[in-house]
Amino acid sequence: MNPKRVLVFGTFDGLHTGHHFILRQAKVRGTELVVAVARDKHVQELKNKTPQHRERVRLEAIQKLPFVDEALLSDETLGSFEIINTVHPDLIVLGHDQIALEESLRAWMAKQNRYLPIQRMKKIEKKS
Repeated sequence: MNPKRVLVFGTFDGLHTGHHFILRQAKVRGTELVVAVARDKHVQELKNKTPQHRERVRLEAIQKLPFVDEALLSDETLGSFEIINTVHPDLIVLGHDQIALEESLRAWMAKQNRYLPIQRMKKIEKKS
């Protein structure tokens, strides 16, 4: 099997079962899982709140997960996806609620004249 690198973007502020689920699902879609952890200033700007945990703490938590092969902080500049040029993913996996990020990624790719497949995970409803 050819190596297939999967890239996931996220804030990951307080890892929970939903984070574990999406990361595990991303991992089975390839041979290598790379995670881009959002910068504190981007969380502040996009979600209008300060993350509970600083970016370095969130990065270290992701790096400790056994199914994550590599974790990096996202680009310094919001809307810049140079991390894609660094990571060279074959697939990008996004959470169900990352609609704006998907639009931003597609716009960036169009400007770069590039195409990468993007899969957005479906929301898993909790059983009562």
